[in-house]
Amino acid sequence: MVKLLVVDDEADICDFVQKFFKERHFNVFVAYNGEDALDIIQKERPKILLLDMKMPVMNGIETLKAIRERGDDIKVIMVTAINDIDVAKEARKCGASEYITKPLVLEQLEKTVLAMAKRIKMDTCG
Repeated sequence: MVKLLVVDDEADICDFVQKFFKERHFNVFVAYNGEDALDIIQKERPKILLLDMKMPVMNGIETLKAIRERGDDIKVIMVTAINDIDVAKEARKCGASEYITKPLVLEQLEKTVLAMAKRIKMDTCG
């Protein structure tokens, strides 16, 4: 079972995404800010991270940089309401694997996460 961490300051988004992926047999954790996300990553070692860009305490880019500085091997999907090519470039430069925008389109979110989970399973099996 692939571990997925959802990080967003909007509790309703976290709850919805958590339920959606639990139904698809993911082990889902939730954090409402970057600091809590770093703690969960250290304890649970999720393989995929859905990371909101705009949050209090630590924003998505700050959180992503901290993850990479610690050397955590986690696939990061940045999630934001900002549809800006420069923000996407910065997120990729900092180590994000994918970038999707809000409002979340379930088909796109599911396709992105499932493709990433498949790659992770292939990497660990091959």
